[in-house]
Formats: sequence, C-alpha cells, structure tokens
Amino acid sequence: MSDTTTDQSLSSEAPANSNADTPPLPELHGGMLTEATLAQLFDDYHNCTVVTEIIPKYGPQNHVPEKSTLTLAQAQDLLQTRGVRAMQVRYRFDSGEWWDTIMVLPEGFRLVRIRHDFEQG
Repeated sequence: MSDTTTDQSLSSEAPANSNADTPPLPELHGGMLTEATLAQLFDDYHNCTVVTEIIPKYGPQNHVPEKSTLTLAQAQDLLQTRGVRAMQVRYRFDSGEWWDTIMVLPEGFRLVRIRHDFEQG
C-alpha cells in the first residue's frame, strides 16, 4: 500500500498499574489527508487490501449502524461531500487486520490507523 499520509506515530501512556498479563496496546499511526491523498487512499483500499467492513459515523449523537452495507465508492463520496462526521474502514493487509478511522475536518481529513493482531483460535 502506498504511503498516502504524513505518518505520525501516536504514543499511548502506560497504565498506572502495569500488569505483565496485560497485552501491549497496538501502535497508532496518524496523519492529515488532502482530497488528493484521500482519493489515493481509497485506490489503495480497492487495489491492495481486502475490505471487511466500512462503518459510517453520521453525527455526534447518532448511533453507528450494527451492519453497514456501504461500498468503498459510497464511503469515499460521503467523506468528500462531508455527508459523514467520520468513517472507519476495516481491512486485511500484510497478514494483519487494520482499522483506519478517517475524520472530516475543515482543513481536510484526519487519518488514525491501527493494526490489530487478533488471536486466531
């Protein structure tokens, strides 16, 4: 997948009660997107990943639908037209499960990316 963002690792503070049995938190990455880099990101989703779920967030008080049937094209259009507050795209890439949250901002779009390595079993 191409690097379409300004990658900025986001640190998580360690819990006050550090417990050896607690798995470490996944690393977060984030950056800002322009209209052009948003379009490239959606091309990357289409060409390089297996999208498993697309979850829209329409407003601060609105509930997220239990099951979304959005396509990548619909999700991209909703973001570009500011028809949503945010969108989460979940996908498989590089032997991992990734969750990208794209938030609509006045100056563009904010991307927060996290890789989950769920236990298979």
